[in-house]
Amino acid sequence: MENLIILLILIPFLASFISLLGKYFLSKQQVQVIVVGALCTCLILLAFIFPPVFKGSTISYSVGGWREPIGICLYIDGLAWISSLIGLLITLLAFLFAMGEEKYEYKFYFFFLILLGGMQGVILTGDLFNMFVFFEILSIASYILIAYPQKEKSIIASFNYLLISSLGIGFYLLGIALLYQQTGILSLREISHLKTQIEKNSPLFSLSLISLIAGIGVKAAFIPFHTWLPDAHAFAPHPVSATLSGVMIKVSFLAVWRILDFIPFLTLQILFMWIGVFTAFLGIIWAIAQDDTKKLLAYSSISQMGFIIASFGVATSVSLVASLYHILNHSLFKSLLFLTIGTAIYTTGKREINKISIHGEKMFLVKISFLVGALSICGIAPFNGYVSKRLIFFSFKRYPILYYLIFAANVGTVASFIKLSQIFRRGEKKVNKKIIPKKMLAPLIILSLLCLFTGIFPVTGTEVLSRLLLKERISFNLQIYSLSGLGQSIFIFSLGLFLYFLITSSKGEKVLKFIRNIRCGLNNALLLFIAGFLFFTLFLWIFG
Repeated sequence: MENLIILLILIPFLASFISLLGKYFLSKQQVQVIVVGALCTCLILLAFIFPPVFKGSTISYSVGGWREPIGICLYIDGLAWISSLIGLLITLLAFLFAMGEEKYEYKFYFFFLILLGGMQGVILTGDLFNMFVFFEILSIASYILIAYPQKEKSIIASFNYLLISSLGIGFYLLGIALLYQQTGILSLREISHLKTQIEKNSPLFSLSLISLIAGIGVKAAFIPFHTWLPDAHAFAPHPVSATLSGVMIKVSFLAVWRILDFIPFLTLQILFMWIGVFTAFLGIIWAIAQDDTKKLLAYSSISQMGFIIASFGVATSVSLVASLYHILNHSLFKSLLFLTIGTAIYTTGKREINKISIHGEKMFLVKISFLVGALSICGIAPFNGYVSKRLIFFSFKRYPILYYLIFAANVGTVASFIKLSQIFRRGEKKVNKKIIPKKMLAPLIILSLLCLFTGIFPVTGTEVLSRLLLKERISFNLQIYSLSGLGQSIFIFSLGLFLYFLITSSKGEKVLKFIRNIRCGLNNALLLFIAGFLFFTLFLWIFG
């Protein structure tokens, strides 16, 4: 059983090199079969690992037979299992979509699988330096995949991400150095045993932890480390956008989760609660202002990461399950939305909301898929976003100011997706005649069904996640599908509709144009990162 863990990393890497070398002796169809087979094999391995993990066991694998702290160990527990499942499932569906587009070459498959292998490594490793290595692997792959279209905007977006991410990883290495200076080890489990012994040197310990989290924070894309994301997700190929938003930023935050799981830091949890709420609120303001379909989705991803981070910051059993549930749900509905909008752009060749107009019977599945994704992200019953957001709202009952801010962020989410739904208006008589390959439609159908399934069976979802995360079944003093919950859902939708009419008025359009024209720029993005790091440090110095 232990040997299966390393295969979850090795199989994607092996398949990536086969796909690259296949350029010389295999057809593209044969390479595609190998890639799909590799991803399905990893999913089967996860199924074999599930029973002991569900019962509360943590399975470990010592690389080369060397145990910690000398060697590197890989671990899979409940959190790592669900993270690995999300990564493999979304990557497989995004790859099927890429196969349908039929415009990607062997090198795309190579870097796509390298990205997956890097994400799997980050999830499974128990060593901070090894985590750095895997972060670098997934970063290099993501830079290249973002720039894959070889267009000016995608290349600039990739370059900006490269520079901001390099600054972040520099701080991560600083955190490793400071932590190693104090402990002499880099294993998270070993450091957790020594935490009480280094409390006397807490300022330096706090600085090392802040450096680690700030470095990872760039990839997790919460404010103020989010500046690279909108352009990168907007101008990357559609399958890459779905993977980056659906998996990569979640994996990065789960790395933060993993670190704070072994090295608890109450002050940081409180800070995450506030940062998460403001990320959710400010992110959706920028999303509403966008006219570009994929940029709206990108800013929406920042906002939804705010929901996840804020719920994590509350740090109760319910809020942690809610955060993990929303990670799962966001992976499903945001991947669905990126692929749906990608299909719309594929058929029309346009990406601005006011220029896309989609008609035709063959677009019926696309319309339904968009509707499912939009209702899910807005938290409307019976789709999955309703369940996780209901739990998140419940988690914030003790914090009225934060509750109303995150409530307002959800109202803004409704308004932004009513705006985005205008791509399906009937403003033109011309019917879109470009045929959509079945391989592109299959992922949309699967993701739509998963969004519905995880929303209809909330008790099953919360029980499984609580067992995986907390190793026990927790009791929620909350009925998910109660009259109050459904009434709140209708109320939020009504407020969102009212907000949509406000923002589409003449004065509203002027405000949105003003917000849309606020551009950060690379220099300001780097300064904002430094400011964020200093703010974290100052906060912990005052309140820690």
